[in-house]
Amino acid sequence: MLEIKNLTTKVGDFCLDSINLSVDAGKCHAVLGPSGSGKSTLLNAILGVLPITAGCVWLDGEDMSRRPIEQRNLGYVPQHLGLFPHLSVRDNLLYSVRARKRPRIDWQPLFEKLVEVTGIGDLLERRISTLSGGERQRVALVRALMGKSRLVLLDEPFTALNESLRQELWWLVKELQRERELTVLLITHDLTEAYFLAENITVLINGRQEQNGETVNVYHSPATLAVAGFLGIKNLFSATVVHRSENHIVVDCTVLNHRMRLSGNAPVGAKIRVGILPENVALRDALHPPRQGEILLTGRVQLIQMKASVDIRFENLDRPLVVHISASQRLVKRFMLMDEQVGVTIGLPETALFWIPDY
Repeated sequence: MLEIKNLTTKVGDFCLDSINLSVDAGKCHAVLGPSGSGKSTLLNAILGVLPITAGCVWLDGEDMSRRPIEQRNLGYVPQHLGLFPHLSVRDNLLYSVRARKRPRIDWQPLFEKLVEVTGIGDLLERRISTLSGGERQRVALVRALMGKSRLVLLDEPFTALNESLRQELWWLVKELQRERELTVLLITHDLTEAYFLAENITVLINGRQEQNGETVNVYHSPATLAVAGFLGIKNLFSATVVHRSENHIVVDCTVLNHRMRLSGNAPVGAKIRVGILPENVALRDALHPPRQGEILLTGRVQLIQMKASVDIRFENLDRPLVVHISASQRLVKRFMLMDEQVGVTIGLPETALFWIPDY
């Protein structure tokens, strides 16, 4: 189990401040954030490449904060993989065990198993410079796992690959994690990748930990405007708290022309943003009437065809209001929607709304 407690470190003028997270044994935890948010800085502090100025790093009940990198027993796949181009695949994989003079009986079974699972047996005698991007990724993963590491750190290793190859390697990591009960810390800016691989995520923005929690909960209930912006959530509408009770608030949202009751707590008069995910906006017509508790809006739509879905931009013609909708191709055909069509009705279920402070 990895535990990071109040970790603070500095690189020049940049400060990674008071980071707290934990990764249970055999689980994957993703750290997300835009470029320059401190993701790789955090990873380097865990590795021991960067000294920490406050806090600590615990692994399996041991404080690793002051230990040198070679004593931390961590597997690591950097962004640029760090493979030796002048060596063969086999020599790259065995570089660490040979340098540590580990006996063959100690590493041979694991070596053979990893080569079999990853399907790189035919590559062992080839030089790194002759491999494709996907082949290099597999070699880098095996090399990181050869040390029987207690924790594997992945620093955006799939960024440069095309989508189909990335997904293939995601499945490989899943399989390796399940077979070997690996504990993984994944650095990424790709929400889909985090969703696929990780049970929990931490969002970093400008060196600060903005949110930490289960992957699904963070996406459906972003804690701050910064997190919502990073996740690409555009449906955020200004509102004011007009009443509060023990576990609920009542808010007025002028742009939606609606007063609604939401879970949570905020002082009367507080400015907030009411949000809804694009996939939770419902299309409505005579055959699909609105349900109780929906906020109904009518306006014009613009359609952008994606691969398996359609991005819909809804615009209310009576007031400056835009709602972004994500719908399947089948749903668009069912409602017979056309680009620039007017008179389209949508519903915003109150049960699907969330709110965040407006700062």
